[in-house]
This record gives sequence, structure tokens and C-alpha cells, in this order.
Amino acid sequence: MSQVHFFIAAFPASETLRGVLEIIGQTFWLLLVLVAPFVLFTVLIHFLEHLIQVRLASRFGWRSVLWTGWLGTPIHELSHWVLCKVFRHRVLEMALFEPDKRSGRLGFVRHSWNTGNWFEEVGNFFIGIAPLIGGSAALAGLLWFFYPDAVSNMITSAGFTQGVDAVEQTSFTGMIFASVKSLLADLLSPAHLVSWKFWLFTYLVLCVGGHMAPSRSDYDGASRGVTLVVLAVVGCLLMISLLGFETDDLVKAMLRFLSPIFALLVIAIVICAIATVVVHILTAFFPERFTVT
Repeated sequence: MSQVHFFIAAFPASETLRGVLEIIGQTFWLLLVLVAPFVLFTVLIHFLEHLIQVRLASRFGWRSVLWTGWLGTPIHELSHWVLCKVFRHRVLEMALFEPDKRSGRLGFVRHSWNTGNWFEEVGNFFIGIAPLIGGSAALAGLLWFFYPDAVSNMITSAGFTQGVDAVEQTSFTGMIFASVKSLLADLLSPAHLVSWKFWLFTYLVLCVGGHMAPSRSDYDGASRGVTLVVLAVVGCLLMISLLGFETDDLVKAMLRFLSPIFALLVIAIVICAIATVVVHILTAFFPERFTVT
């Protein structure tokens, strides 16, 4: 019995009402499975970015953000630009890297859209969270460029190269754990820790990971389309539930489909966490000279 079935069974009601409640429960259970990992990823990325920026700014002042922003900010803004083009928004003005100490802004993309056009309205959501997508892709590219063997080992250990049957027999958490374990074993090997390539890789990860979280204005923009996105997802999931598919089967199918994406997000978190730890260790030798608000 699925979690939804167990919950519904606890309420005495007519068969019709119970059926309606079960369909609603299945819909929102599937929505939770689909959305919760992305929300958690966003929160963790924000937390790590905050730790990095505050640590550097408290030791070296506001200009320390430029040490990482020269690369991370253009990737951040280009991610917005690409999704603007995908959703047919008009880009009015763009600055890939234009630091402004007074506002704290490092770059921007100004765009417009047709109010009432559902496709362009939905695009606001994806444009707002675009830096998470672009940043994760950039981190994956860095990992592949510097350590292709680590990527190969990670994919093999997670079971992605063993066919569909093997993937279906492996739990979602097992695949993620195997990916992370393999990556950590490769990246943190003694040979890598004394190599200049590892430290260059860590610095570039710091540049990207320190600027991949959406800003407050990005979230404001994303909020314009989030209602339509949620309604569309709920509508699709409700239709699937009405067709009689079992929730557990759908959850497993979703996790199998999304497991490579979730694995990439987890790897991005792990890589950013390593860079955060490195920053805190290296800056421990410098006094805290600036107040960060």
C-alpha cells in the first residue's frame, strides 16, 4: 500500500469521496517528489554561496567578489539570456560583468514579454532560475574537462552504463550515493591534492558556484510564472492519476527519469561544498577586517 492509499484509508467516507481524495493525494504526492529535490538544491546552493561571499568579504572587502565574479557572473547572466531566447522574451539590455558597489549588482539582463501569452509568462519562472541550470552545466563541464576519468568512474559506479534493467534494480538514493562516493574518492586522492590542476579546478568551481544562485530580483521574476507552472504540473499529474496509474509506479518512473539530473545537482553541491571548505581553511590565516551586512 502506498503512502497516499494508507492516508486516505484512515478517513471513513463514501467510495466516491474516497476516490476523489485519493486522486488529489496522489497528485500532490507526485508534485512533492518532483519539486522537493529542486527546492532543497536551491536552498543548499544559496547557503554555500553565502558562506563563500561572506567569508571573502569579511577578510578582503567588497572587491573580493570580483575575484570570482569575472567568470561566475557572465555564466549567470548568459543563463538568463539563453532562457530569454528559448521563451521568446525580448532582451532590452544586458551586461555580462558590470560591478556596481552601491547596488551590489555585478551584471544584469533586462527583458520584456507579452503579458497574457501563457508561454512567455511561464518563461519568467525558468528565466529566473536559469543560473541554477547554467551553473550546474558549467560545473559539470569543468569536471569533465579536468577529470574525465572521474566522470567515467562516477557514471559506471552509479550503474548508468549497465542498461535499463540494471538502473531499475538500483534505488535512487543508491545511485546518488554511488556517484558522490566515486567522485569524492577520485577528487580527494592524495595525488590530486598536491597537483596544480586540482587547485585551478577548485578556483574555477569557486568562481562558478559562488554566483550560480538566483538573486532576489531573479526570484521576483520567477514568481510571475510560478503559478502557471504549478497549475500545469498539477493538471498533468491529476490527469495521470485519473487514468489510474499507481502512485508508487509513477514515483519510481519519475526518479529513474530524473536520477541523472538529480545526480548532477548533488554533484554540483558536493563540488561547491569542497570549494567552500577550501576557502574557509585558506582564509583562516587572515584577520577579519570588514563588517559584512
